[in-house]
Amino acid sequence: MNALLQQLQNRQLIWQASQTEAPYEQCQSTGFTALDKLLGGGWPQHNVVELQSHGACAEVQLIQKALEGSGAELLQIWINPPATLCAEYLLQQKRPLHQVLQLNAPRFADALWAAELCLKSGSCMDVLLWQNSLNLTQLKRLQLAAAQGQSQLYFFRPAMAEQQLLPWALSLQLTPSAGGLQIRILKRKGGWQQQELVLPWAELYPQFIKPELQQKHYSNPPLSRAG
Repeated sequence: MNALLQQLQNRQLIWQASQTEAPYEQCQSTGFTALDKLLGGGWPQHNVVELQSHGACAEVQLIQKALEGSGAELLQIWINPPATLCAEYLLQQKRPLHQVLQLNAPRFADALWAAELCLKSGSCMDVLLWQNSLNLTQLKRLQLAAAQGQSQLYFFRPAMAEQQLLPWALSLQLTPSAGGLQIRILKRKGGWQQQELVLPWAELYPQFIKPELQQKHYSNPPLSRAG
């Protein structure tokens, strides 16, 4: 390496693309070791996380451990989920029903308005929003509201071949595969390269996997590579 470049690097005056550790000021563990490592610690806190999928491919299960670990005394808001919430499921997750609220807003503008108010209210820990599109101005408003209310927004929308890549704190694309859920980073703060891993179904749904099958899954470590 050039001596001048080496000197600048030693003084930490040069940023390298590979330096993507700990990109967030605060983060919460996802509950999955491999995913935490891929994301640089876990879910970015007090921000907006985008989860793109084709629907019903474990996107809620992926964030479930984070939801369970969030403030039990605060509200959890589900806006325009694809199906009615199951009370029995919520009770199994030890989430008091009076702290979970489902909102159905027929207009996109109403859903965004509700999400923004909930985020900055200070009474909600997590807001889950299903919507097909979002523009830069709307994202900035939601990010500001999340920071103001010390809350978290998980934004679910269909995977799209072509789209405007907004300045998300974190954007993931989720695709089911035979071995598990393929998770691909589309955008994250502090990193530009696309990375991915396959999270085995046995880790996502351990209650449905027989012990002997779990042993078979864990004998093969999940795929992790830089794209």
